[in-house]
Amino acid sequence: MRGLHIAEERRLAGRLAAALYLTGGVTGMLLLVMPGVDVSHPAVLLVVAGVGLLWGVLALAVVPWERSPPLVSHLSSFMGFPITAVFMAATGGASSPARFYLLFIVFYCAWFYPAREAAVYLGLCMVVHSLPLLYEADPVGGGFLAELMVIVPTYGVLGVLILASKSLLVRLREESDVLSLTDPLTGVANRRAFEAALKRQVGGSRAADATGLLFVDLDDFKPANTLFGHAGGDAVLCHAAEALREAARGNDLVARLGGDEFAIIVRGVTEDGMRHVADRVLRCVQSADQDMQLPGFRLSVSIGWAVYPQHAATSEELLEHADFALSGAKASGKGRWQAAVPKQAAVGKPATSAR
Repeated sequence: MRGLHIAEERRLAGRLAAALYLTGGVTGMLLLVMPGVDVSHPAVLLVVAGVGLLWGVLALAVVPWERSPPLVSHLSSFMGFPITAVFMAATGGASSPARFYLLFIVFYCAWFYPAREAAVYLGLCMVVHSLPLLYEADPVGGGFLAELMVIVPTYGVLGVLILASKSLLVRLREESDVLSLTDPLTGVANRRAFEAALKRQVGGSRAADATGLLFVDLDDFKPANTLFGHAGGDAVLCHAAEALREAARGNDLVARLGGDEFAIIVRGVTEDGMRHVADRVLRCVQSADQDMQLPGFRLSVSIGWAVYPQHAATSEELLEHADFALSGAKASGKGRWQAAVPKQAAVGKPATSAR
């Protein structure tokens, strides 16, 4: 069971469940005094309405919906069936206005539950609505069978329509989330995604939580725009991003921080591993340089890297150490990497271009 599987909706779903039960409890009691309602068991009606009101209060004030397991939500939804069935039997059966409480369940479950779980509730709504066939003296003569012929497919159509609408909204929201975390030019993660990932990753207590950070800056990028215009500059950035993706491992995050600045978050890595990653970045960038058709421009990068927790205790310190190492790599000749180490820097050999 997945129940309220979208975490952001659990609070809303809990409040709505409370509102529906409170509404059902109050209106159920009002049926006792409404003209035209055939109330055959008022005491039973009061008890069941009281149960609905009690659960509505608990759902509103006590149940921690954000943390509750799926079973709690399913029990809350399922209780609507026996309550509605009793309301119907106590207030006229096939002609009871209480049968429309089933619409509460249709709308609630079709919106908040996955399709397979919602389908079960839609089927049960059809069954409960049909129960007067078992105890009514003449349900066919009273037109109840004709009502079922209309209402049963209506439940299905409403449920499918709500499920389809919700599925479309979820897909659009997921696409929007992806776009908000992606650099539109290069397709790698943007600064927002980078900062969020770094905060999540840095600070773990296990050995596997060791995190490497590479700052990558394109060397002498301005001539690309000068010689080939913005289209040429964009092409250089895209080639560089693709080279970084090729160099990174599957679970690493490549991000463009802005302009010609990139970064790679390397998860679960040692200092030796970082050296290998930095060397691989230089090789991949050199290969991308050879593939570009921009005469007179050479693509190369400078890299500064640091590892948590060897070089830093926080994400802020890790950023500072990697940035300082990057400055050292540029000052020492560009086209190379430099590591942040406690006492001295380790410098890698620059990659040589085939041009």
